[in-house]
Amino acid sequence: MTEAGDEEVLIEEVPREASAGGLAASVPSSSSSAAPAADEAAEKDGDDEDKDEDDRKPVDKALDAIEQEKKNMSPLEKLERSLLWKVEGNSFFKKGELFKAADCYYHAVIFARELTQNPQYYPDLKHTQEEREKAKELCESVFTNLALVQLKYGSSLDPQGEERVKVLREGSKSASEALKLNASNVKALFRRAATTAALAKGCTSNEEAQQLCAEAKADLMKVIEAEPQNREARTELKAVQEHLKQLKKEEREGEKREFSFASTLSALAPKEKDLLGDGSVRKQQTSPGDGGKWLNEDWLRHDSPSRCLVYVKMRLISGGREGSTYAPVALSFTLGDADMHEGMTVAVKSMTKGEVANFTVAQHRLNATGSLVKLLPEVKAETSVWEIEFERFAVWEDLDRNGERLRKLHEEGYGASYAEDMSEVFVHWRVFGPDNKLIHSSRYTVSMGGEKGVTQIEDEDKPAPSYVIGEGAWEPIAVLCRGLKQGGVAELRLKHVPELPQESGDDSVSAKLSMMMSQGTKGNQKANLRHCTVKVELERVVPPLAGPGDERWEGASALVQERFRGEQLLERGEERSAMIRLRRVVSWFGQLPPAEAAPLLKEVACARASIGWVLASRAAPILDSGSVSSDILKVARQDLAEAEEHCAWLESNHSCFGGTHLLRAKILVANDDDFAGA
Repeated sequence: MTEAGDEEVLIEEVPREASAGGLAASVPSSSSSAAPAADEAAEKDGDDEDKDEDDRKPVDKALDAIEQEKKNMSPLEKLERSLLWKVEGNSFFKKGELFKAADCYYHAVIFARELTQNPQYYPDLKHTQEEREKAKELCESVFTNLALVQLKYGSSLDPQGEERVKVLREGSKSASEALKLNASNVKALFRRAATTAALAKGCTSNEEAQQLCAEAKADLMKVIEAEPQNREARTELKAVQEHLKQLKKEEREGEKREFSFASTLSALAPKEKDLLGDGSVRKQQTSPGDGGKWLNEDWLRHDSPSRCLVYVKMRLISGGREGSTYAPVALSFTLGDADMHEGMTVAVKSMTKGEVANFTVAQHRLNATGSLVKLLPEVKAETSVWEIEFERFAVWEDLDRNGERLRKLHEEGYGASYAEDMSEVFVHWRVFGPDNKLIHSSRYTVSMGGEKGVTQIEDEDKPAPSYVIGEGAWEPIAVLCRGLKQGGVAELRLKHVPELPQESGDDSVSAKLSMMMSQGTKGNQKANLRHCTVKVELERVVPPLAGPGDERWEGASALVQERFRGEQLLERGEERSAMIRLRRVVSWFGQLPPAEAAPLLKEVACARASIGWVLASRAAPILDSGSVSSDILKVARQDLAEAEEHCAWLESNHSCFGGTHLLRAKILVANDDDFAGA
């Protein structure tokens, strides 16, 4: 339990800060992927006094140096480098050189960290699923070892010193990183428990010390449950229980010393807490929650890869319109989002799941504007009192690392095929507001009659509408479906929701009428569709036709339909999708036997003429411009070269085709401004 050996823990998120501050520093995340020990690069930057001064900290220079090194490395090389750092760290640990061991472990995480991402969603990393699994195993081992190093060093420091608390908290965080993704990691559980117990011993607050002991006890009970014969865990548990017993005794003695009738009465109610120290947000608990630790400060970073969505009920008790009473408002919001009142964020951060509390909030802590806070009652007084119930929280993946698009994968689905561009998907979808009210559903159908007249209701038996990914499918649907297989379920939380699609994907009159009602009766859609959640249930995926070798190939008609679809997309202005379709026509034609290809010569000629026309039209204004970069000019010339290839084929195989002459004229104008020749 005390050796820096190999463990298995998946890595989810690592704190951003670099580790230049010794063992108390945090390991950097994958977005900053670097470590504190590239000292040579940092020193080089500072050697030349005559050059422009670099205001960056040495650790930032080191991080940049390692990032540059990683750019030229393959995934396998990164894994090998990470393993070397880990082995060296283990060697230093055995010699008792804790600082050097920690430094090596930081490096090991840096080189392998980003490879724990899913290759499907991070193709730029160019790693395989097998390499991803190896990275997970490697980072798991390193994080658990790092927790042990921080525990040993922290325990050796002055019990009253700030450095000790800082190091031990980082040790607990390192162990927690492992446990987030492998809750049964016994070594990580034990090390977090031992670190938490050490923190409790140096804690001056009886209440906080009891909380830490309770957390340590819970972890140790899990260790013993997994390994009943673990003597070290049993010994540590006994020590924690003795400490907790002593703390409770001290608490009772303190209460006796302060005993009076008045204090007894006041003690019956929870004490009010000043959350910010200036009286602007004060908390009075009315019902306790589960007491569990849930908040990860990394979620609040501006570039965090994950965000926390909290689900609460808020009721204005006082401070609104005189004589008014308000019902609770169910609301979900991203923790730390500037569109939510600062006071409400502070309040929720202080709570645990299931807790109910009253908060007295100053007016200047309720300064957010926008559609999210407009769902709450308007405050008229300088201070207001709110009852907040913290129902639950959920962690979502931040696709762009800016809080704009969050994804939650509930079920990946089954089968061999993920939905991809040009896949036909049969999918039901719903849009929910931040108050969890349904805005639109693909299951909506129109009901006529009754007291309410024409209304929309959900028909659970309604067939799923179909869409083609990348070709007119509503963007939120396309984004979610690309990561799913048949039967998959996922949600997308959007800060700014694009306008509801004009087409429902269902040609029935009822579906079209329902879509019109959703677009026309929900008020101002731009204001309405903010901070909403789109949920999809993917029922079926039909992969795109692969060509003549596909068992679904239907001969000439398949190629004709593909060309027709490409031309339709061009007319609609969807150039990218059209070009994919038309290039497939050219490719398929080349795969056909001569006898089958001959009747389709005109079809492929039309496809080539359209491709060439688009390319030449795209290149012409760039080649005519005198103020474009060399990279853009290079792309334009490549487009024109491809257009020339298509034109040459047409002149060789279908010279009498009108499209051939039009394309040649377009190329002459684009290339040489040869209007006479055109």
